[in-house]
Amino acid sequence: MLKHTPVLNTEVLEVISPRSGESVLDCTIGLGGHAASFLKATSPDGRLIGIDADRKNLEVAERNLKQFGGRIKLHCMNFRDADALSGLPVDIVFADLGLSSPHVDDPERGFTFRASGPLDLRYDRSSGRSAAEFLQSASEDEVAGILKEFGELPRSRAMAKALRVCFKSESSDAGGCTTDDVVRCAENVFTYRTSKMLPQVFQALRIAVNDELGALRALLDAANSLLKPGGRFGIISFHSLEDRMVKRAFRALAAPTINELTGQVKTDAAWELLTRKGITASAGELLCNPRSRSARLRAIRKRM
Repeated sequence: MLKHTPVLNTEVLEVISPRSGESVLDCTIGLGGHAASFLKATSPDGRLIGIDADRKNLEVAERNLKQFGGRIKLHCMNFRDADALSGLPVDIVFADLGLSSPHVDDPERGFTFRASGPLDLRYDRSSGRSAAEFLQSASEDEVAGILKEFGELPRSRAMAKALRVCFKSESSDAGGCTTDDVVRCAENVFTYRTSKMLPQVFQALRIAVNDELGALRALLDAANSLLKPGGRFGIISFHSLEDRMVKRAFRALAAPTINELTGQVKTDAAWELLTRKGITASAGELLCNPRSRSARLRAIRKRM
């Protein structure tokens, strides 16, 4: 397998407890790290449906998982459309919302400010607008709103104005806009705080370009149709916006119906929380895999 360390892998297996013969929907298969663990745990005849918006990730995952042969079916798609797949419902639904290693490590994808590259930021480069194209066409109000909401940035208006001045020039070519342009804008706005603010800037642009929160909402809304009774749903998130959405959605599913007049339980909850609070990486994992520092696992089980 191409060198890859799936985050919180031990914790995922402990909480979700895959068993022999069970079916799995891996919504973010990436390079196949978590998928390999699920396939081993569900052997000899468990099956896995893997989806990813990045075709290159799927090609690598297919090579990494070839030992499992016909037990796997892969689809190039966004997990917002997971409920349209055949083979549902399944016993386990899992999503690791973090960036995969190739996204961060390849400057041509534009996911990191630590290397110069085109400002793209799309998981699926065959559709939608790149981040550069978005910044060229969006209004200052729209950019400021995205930086504030998705990046939780101070001085979001000033940063939006700097980006618009940089990217709106009629003579500029979106294909020639780079991550360095964003870094220079941030340096002008945030000065000595630039290194702290840049991750939030890139996070906000990435979320906007890929409509990540909209996709997550669609996946959470489809939970009931995706899972069999007794099925488990696990999600690893990497920033507070995602984690709040998952926490609230899971708590709502696990809440009983209350009689408004008596305050008594009217109907038992159809779901059960498997994690009372988010599970984070151990000290040992943090040492070996620094990218796990912001990972948080939450899981829920469908009772009926």
